[in-house]
Amino acid sequence: MAVMKKSWMRRHWLTLLSGVLVVLFVAAYLKPWPYMLYGPGSAEPVHPRVETGHKLEEKGQLLFTTVSTYSNPNIFSIIYARISKRMDVKPESEATGGATNMEAYRNLLAWMRDSSEANALLAAYTAMKKPIDVQEQGVIVYALLPESKAREGGLQEGDIINAVDGTAAKTVTELSGFLQNKKAGDKVTVSGTRGEKTFKATVELIKMPSGDRIGIGFQNETVLKVTAPDPVKFDFADTGGPSAGLMMTLEIIAQLNGEDLTRGYNIAGTGTISADGTVGLIGGINYKLMAADREKADYFLVPYNAKNSSNWDLAQKTVKDLKLKPKLVKVSTLQEALDFLRKLDPKA
Repeated sequence: MAVMKKSWMRRHWLTLLSGVLVVLFVAAYLKPWPYMLYGPGSAEPVHPRVETGHKLEEKGQLLFTTVSTYSNPNIFSIIYARISKRMDVKPESEATGGATNMEAYRNLLAWMRDSSEANALLAAYTAMKKPIDVQEQGVIVYALLPESKAREGGLQEGDIINAVDGTAAKTVTELSGFLQNKKAGDKVTVSGTRGEKTFKATVELIKMPSGDRIGIGFQNETVLKVTAPDPVKFDFADTGGPSAGLMMTLEIIAQLNGEDLTRGYNIAGTGTISADGTVGLIGGINYKLMAADREKADYFLVPYNAKNSSNWDLAQKTVKDLKLKPKLVKVSTLQEALDFLRKLDPKA
């Protein structure tokens, strides 16, 4: 019997080896890895995604740009991304900024998008010197500090707090005021919204790293509800993050003023927007430039900060290394972007 078994294995060794290799290939294909892949996303017209109740025909297009991301890839996708000059790989923990989990990270991105829309309205109406209604809605947990014990209590990034121990706390000031008479080690129950759901978490307070204040231990920002006098609507639900802010703002101003800011060109760009019109730095500008180049953009508005030229430096390097066509334009403020567009000669 032993001789027969050995003889059969010798005769079918190639089939057995092929079967093992197929099993290993399938296992490798199905196994997810804790990484995030980055690559060129889209460069899409802003016009169809912003409605103001004012009609405007644009001869060109204002394009907002995105980065394509893919979480938990298999090993073959990771290898391809490592080899490609147009993709990158990062550990999931680094890509999400150390967020508690992917749900927390996605909720944070969704808030960033919503906040970007609110700031776009504020910046646009401020630039046009028109009134706009602003109401405070809560406090976003932007990032938990390393010293914080709130994570153990169930709080996570992207949570929007609007009450403490049953008392309304819709601003950073209200939240801090409620905690000022507490001491380190005390526990409070915070509640609010987590994405589309509600949450409640009991967290232990700490002495904050800077100063003698007592707090929960997170970077925060007040969540605003902005209501414009015009029927402005946004359609960016399929995107995340704040980087379309500048292009949203330009489109709002163009429609409300009845002014074709494109001058017949394809104007791509990126950058966060603050209520005062400051254009903020973003991530992945190299991938956004690749997307803009694919859509034949004539110009690309690049966020620029005199103290941090990282976006501008990477944009210049990307255009040079990949021989991309869009002409780069530095913008630090909304007004600089408007000035550039208004000085363009109409495209023949």
